[in-house]
Amino acid sequence: MSLRTALIVAVILVSALPLAVARAQEQPTLTLDLEPAGAPQLTYEEFKIEELERGALRSRNALIGTSVAAAVGLALVIPAWGQCESTEVNGKDEYDCTRAGSALYGVGSPLLLGGLTGAVVSGIILGVRKGKLRRLNDTFSPKARAVRWDERSSRLVF
Repeated sequence: MSLRTALIVAVILVSALPLAVARAQEQPTLTLDLEPAGAPQLTYEEFKIEELERGALRSRNALIGTSVAAAVGLALVIPAWGQCESTEVNGKDEYDCTRAGSALYGVGSPLLLGGLTGAVVSGIILGVRKGKLRRLNDTFSPKARAVRWDERSSRLVF
């Protein structure tokens, strides 16, 4: 870059600087409003119940997703068993599969194992969250010995 070009670029930058500063000063300052005007005011108990319900919903979705993965893995592993056979070589049993059987088994077994593991873990987490939600609802709702209508779940509660 020549000296003349550098000088022209420097003049342009210096002349644009006051304009940029003026525009930056004209911009309104941003404010952060943590409570919108129409936001409902929740008590701690209501907030905790909503959080547990959201967590239970996520756990239920995880349980469904991992169960589907396990079902797909099982659907791939079962046909792979039909394409593999046990052979005896030098007194040892070996398991030989066709190319398709090896491919199905290679893809299906991680899906099956991962899906089963995820289903067990997400099932346990779902049970824990639902138990916490049940205990929290029991502590903040009136207890009656007779049958009563529960407004939250829209069902009869004993």
